[in-house]
Amino acid sequence: MNLDLPEKSRVRITALKAMELKDSAGQSLVKVETDAGLEGYGEAGASGPVVRAHLKDMEPVVLNEDPLSVERLYDTMASSQHTYRAHIPTVSGVDIALWDIKGKAAGMPVYKLLGGARNTVPCYITGGYYQEGKTTEDLTQECASYVDMGYNAIKLKIGGVSVEEDVERVGAVRETVGPNVDLMLDVNEGYDVPTAIRAAHLMEPFNIRWLEEPVHWYDRVTGLGQVAASTSIPIASGENAAHRWDARDLIIHGGIKVMQFDCTRSSGITECLKVASLCATQNVRLAPHHDPQIHGHLVAALPVGEILETFPTADRDPVWAELFSVRPEIHNSEMTLLDRPGWGIELNEDTLQARGVWA
Repeated sequence: MNLDLPEKSRVRITALKAMELKDSAGQSLVKVETDAGLEGYGEAGASGPVVRAHLKDMEPVVLNEDPLSVERLYDTMASSQHTYRAHIPTVSGVDIALWDIKGKAAGMPVYKLLGGARNTVPCYITGGYYQEGKTTEDLTQECASYVDMGYNAIKLKIGGVSVEEDVERVGAVRETVGPNVDLMLDVNEGYDVPTAIRAAHLMEPFNIRWLEEPVHWYDRVTGLGQVAASTSIPIASGENAAHRWDARDLIIHGGIKVMQFDCTRSSGITECLKVASLCATQNVRLAPHHDPQIHGHLVAALPVGEILETFPTADRDPVWAELFSVRPEIHNSEMTLLDRPGWGIELNEDTLQARGVWA
């Protein structure tokens, strides 16, 4: 690998900065600057003031360090934080930015840096949200529009009404989209264990690709395992897993078959690679939550990579809709990664000026 950096042995991190993306559900950008002129960008699932405060905590262990020593820096950041759970989104943002720098230094996309041979990744669309006055007919028309857009996989929200009403909703969607479109169901931890088991049994005839987070947060491992053992529908979870040990428990004891680890929330790319290794040992697939511009590289690079989550509107994903002047494109339920160094994206300066300030 040719790392095209001047005075390679002396390249150092000079600054950590953050920008809160207003109106984007507490997401922030992290920028890592180096004395070689390379900058890396990452995303952190926390507000700007929180991320900036945590970056200050990290400066003593990150500044003046080699930005290419990603593994060592990740371990240093993680082990230096006494309140690591609170710092996790910021660690994620820095780690993602370091991988961007590493890709730029190597002159290749991150997915190639990770050994990936493909540049296309399958995608699904998340919709079916509950809205006041929204009818089952409205829902089926919505899902039909996703098929018209070229999507062959749709994830619906359930758990906000009675099980019986959700069965009617899902059945109507299945009838509308036909047997060749995958349907996933996301409960957002809305059921107790008996209700989750009952709902799973009633949904099985609809050929569901996965049932996501069916159990309340306080029973998300053992209770989840009971649900997984009771149904033929594969169980998905992990978007709230903080690290590899959370992921391990979901895989071993929660019985999941789809791991949804979110790098922007939980420890970054470096930790997700360890989670992916766990998945490989247990025949679990990796389908990360949200942020396809980052997670697409992992899904493309790793044998356990399964599919990416995307959203239909800027209301649901303003970052994807507004932040980038250059980004991968999605056509016919497939994202094509760019053959550009690092994450391959360029930020939209108008959006940055409207939404925040680097500090």
